[in-house]
Amino acid sequence: MDIDKIKAFLVLAKVKNFSLAADELYISQPALSKQIQSLEQDLKVPLFNRTKKSTYLTVYGEYFLGYANNILANYANAKEDIKEIENLERGTLRFGATNFIGVYLVPEILAKFRQLYPGITLGMTINSSKNILALLHAYRLEFILLSDYIAVDKERFAIRPWCTDYLKVIVGQQSKFFKRKTIRLEELDAEVFITKDKDASLYKFFQSKLAGAGFSLSHPLFISQQEAIKQAVMHNLGFSIMSPVAVELEEKMGLIRTLDITGHPLQREINVVYEKSWHLTPAAREFFKLLPLVP
Repeated sequence: MDIDKIKAFLVLAKVKNFSLAADELYISQPALSKQIQSLEQDLKVPLFNRTKKSTYLTVYGEYFLGYANNILANYANAKEDIKEIENLERGTLRFGATNFIGVYLVPEILAKFRQLYPGITLGMTINSSKNILALLHAYRLEFILLSDYIAVDKERFAIRPWCTDYLKVIVGQQSKFFKRKTIRLEELDAEVFITKDKDASLYKFFQSKLAGAGFSLSHPLFISQQEAIKQAVMHNLGFSIMSPVAVELEEKMGLIRTLDITGHPLQREINVVYEKSWHLTPAAREFFKLLPLVP
């Protein structure tokens, strides 16, 4: 059932004359008759009683009249809402991010976006890479932000790099390395390495990168939460490896020192991942402009 048929029905019901209705709709009378007949075929009932002088609604037509008005009104409202969404006056942007990205990298972007488009409702889910990928698979998020070492189905999803995150060794005030600016991995082999648990993607990333560089990971202390890892480092339980962005405040306060890794720099790409077959919302497209993304 198309909107032109509904409009034709409502105009004919109002003026009760095919010729007058056709003039008001700027179509020919045969074209109007065809639309009405098609609508009656769709509904499988006659909507008008036709006489030589006038045209009247049948009982079915009277019953359908209220629904037709609602259909046309809802269609007009939908067009207006869609226009507002397209113009970024309203709408919703739902996306996901892993803990580090969501806590330390995204808030600045969100603030800029909110300033530009205050009518858009923002919803960011911060969770493990496994969980936000599951939400993306279930079409509950429009896109997600995650590190490049997370396996993603490249046939189904578009993967666009956003930025490079350079990882550093972090130590606390009481560490013998605190006054250093650089460090070699072999110097840390006997130290306690504070890291996320063995099932975490980040730990597997460290395994693949550090073991190949001669670092054995033989003295781990597993802590599942990043803020707790920072606290453990500050209490001199060992060292960790993370983005300097995550400890920027603590370093300014003199509680933590970041050290460049000599000979074996560690870095990861932060990617935006979304369904290839989806039409991105105007809000998502504008959000991407603020990142900005590599084509």
